[in-house]
Amino acid sequence: MQQLQIHSPALGQQQLAGGYAKHLLSYEPDRNPMIAATSSQAFLNEIVASEARYFGRDILLQAEPQLLSLKELQPPSLTIEEQPARFYRFRYESEIEKDSGRVRGLLLGRSSTDGNKSFMRVRVSDIDPAVHSQLQLTVCTVSAEEKAPHPYYLHGDHCSDGYFQLKKSVDPLRDSGGEWEITFERLAVICLLKKTKKYIEDGMEARRRNVPQLPNCPTAPSTQYTTKNFGRIRLAFSLSFVDFFGREGQLSTVFSDPIVSEKENKTVQVDCLNPAEVPMEGGSMLAIHTSTPTTGIQKSDLKVHFTVINKLTRDRTEFVVDVDAVKKHLLQVRTPDLRNATVNERLNCLVVVHSHGWKSGKLNIYFARNQSNCSKWNTGTPPQSGTALKRARPI
Repeated sequence: MQQLQIHSPALGQQQLAGGYAKHLLSYEPDRNPMIAATSSQAFLNEIVASEARYFGRDILLQAEPQLLSLKELQPPSLTIEEQPARFYRFRYESEIEKDSGRVRGLLLGRSSTDGNKSFMRVRVSDIDPAVHSQLQLTVCTVSAEEKAPHPYYLHGDHCSDGYFQLKKSVDPLRDSGGEWEITFERLAVICLLKKTKKYIEDGMEARRRNVPQLPNCPTAPSTQYTTKNFGRIRLAFSLSFVDFFGREGQLSTVFSDPIVSEKENKTVQVDCLNPAEVPMEGGSMLAIHTSTPTTGIQKSDLKVHFTVINKLTRDRTEFVVDVDAVKKHLLQVRTPDLRNATVNERLNCLVVVHSHGWKSGKLNIYFARNQSNCSKWNTGTPPQSGTALKRARPI
């Protein structure tokens, strides 16, 4: 039961000349925000009606009634200002010191470098001190693809039972700017000791038992976890809030970019490509052969850049294409359309494979405007990887 302080002459037991009697009226809001808003409005309408009846009988009092307005429940917003590092070595429980207060294997931010470390950071905006009384941020691990519960857990400041949780009481003076920034400077992700079925089941049971279910997240993964799908996770951020009338709200869960096991941080060493000359209108299948195996690399992690350099101005024009398929020693891509890149009949182009900040060595390929001048290689059928093709060099 809460009390609203109302200044009103119509509701007073005693009339003060030219003034108002001050009284406390009991008011109990409904927990449902929609019902609460309706009941609150009806409550205020009754007060206004009482004022109208009262002033209709007494023309001596000219002052306007002062009513306490009930604000609608407006939610704040949550954004990830700095994403976690793309690659991370998930720590084992034996590597952490639970009682010492130390946190090893910190999860760094995406922009972190050897000389300048940064950390993951989120920002809560649109905080209204006149409405919000308390905020609570909850963070846990989910799978990278389905965003389903994951047995890996968080360790560090404000972490218990495998997840992060931080509460904040809104202060009208200190929080007048309407923002709250949280930097995760002491946070680590702990993996399972073994990837056996028993360890995975025990980890999932601990997850279900200890970590709260977040909004718009699956309650369980659709497929079982194995050693192959354990290497990628995301962090899920959930913000809940309470207003001064006890009404509760919760934002939809916000997910980080994938955090990939450091074991999958592999580079591609390109060897050669076939064919060495293709039509300028693009669409030809190009095979890029690699001297290192591409095992564990997803095609979504790769981009192929075709760079044209103007010999006179030295200006560079880049055309970026996706990878169609990834095989053990082979990448398959479709060539871009370069007809507008030059007026010449033949154009030399550099080919470079990019992934997660690294890039391969450069390979040369020629684009010809007249298709009859191109290599006799069947561009519609990608070549098969093999020793003979791997040793081939572009012309």
